[in-house]
Amino acid sequence: MKKIKIGLAGAGWIGREHGRNIVRHPRAELALVCDSDAEHVAQLRQETGADFRECQTVNELWESDVDAVVIATPNALHAEMCVAAARAGKAIYCEKPMAISLQDCRRVREAVERARVPYLIGYHRRMNPLYQHARGLLDQGALGTPFMVESDYLHHVPGGLDIWSWLGKEQIAGSLFHAGSGHNVDLIRYFCGEIKDVTCMKGIFMPRPQQVETEDTAVALFRFESGAIGKVQFCIGPIAPFQFNFKLYGTHGTVLNNRIWLDTMPHFAEAGHERDGIELPAAWIPDNVQGGVGEPWDKLMDHFVALLADGVACINDVGSAYQTSLACFAAVESARRGTTMAVRDLE
Repeated sequence: MKKIKIGLAGAGWIGREHGRNIVRHPRAELALVCDSDAEHVAQLRQETGADFRECQTVNELWESDVDAVVIATPNALHAEMCVAAARAGKAIYCEKPMAISLQDCRRVREAVERARVPYLIGYHRRMNPLYQHARGLLDQGALGTPFMVESDYLHHVPGGLDIWSWLGKEQIAGSLFHAGSGHNVDLIRYFCGEIKDVTCMKGIFMPRPQQVETEDTAVALFRFESGAIGKVQFCIGPIAPFQFNFKLYGTHGTVLNNRIWLDTMPHFAEAGHERDGIELPAAWIPDNVQGGVGEPWDKLMDHFVALLADGVACINDVGSAYQTSLACFAAVESARRGTTMAVRDLE
């Protein structure tokens, strides 16, 4: 069986995770790796034992014989690399966010659609078994019609880390809400459809030697085209363990993280019967730990390979990635203007 040849742009923390997942896949080959830091490449080679080639410039990736590229570089580089990869006819797995400006998101979408190459955005949590189970219940009608959804992203990233030399810079990382809570916005879209408008408040509160330029805290309220209501809470730096909470309320059932109640369950609302619902494994709740079942980067890479090898339908294509980014930019603009923003006004 012919293996899918994949090139990797960026071998940092998340790039090496993708590299390991490519190497372990029986139908994929990590053929070429590009990173300006030789130590990153050496570490990936040591971790995987893979016999991949190295290149010094991303142009060598586009000109190579790889079938696909995984783009895991700093956020500001995503747009140019995706456009170049699409023009070279390469399938694309792009780490989130899609790009750091809406104009660049449009450029990527147009380039991918013009070239007709497969594109997958790296919002891996759609593949989490908890959300897959909940989506299955929704599709079966067991939850009824969703009318309210919430998702939180609370991540203590210490202020003294070297990562702030770029993560807090608007011209390099873009909006932190988009970079972090893009996961949440993507997830609530997965369950409730497209977003009509958003009201957001944001600010900078946590002390750091190198202060962020956009926001470290935000709360956004969304109205979906269906009329359903959504909320995303975001904070980088809280004095608390990592939290990625999820709540989905439907007319026939509710999902609160790994616990589920359905209206077919007798006495679910009576005192003493609080535990009568379905309790899924706590390990399914996201914890930001590489290799765990709750953080399925491996499952999304499996999906990418199946997309190329078997032609399966893409779970999160370039059009979907654009809609998540559009909603995130609308939230940031709402906070800047101090008013509700209709998503269509940014189109």
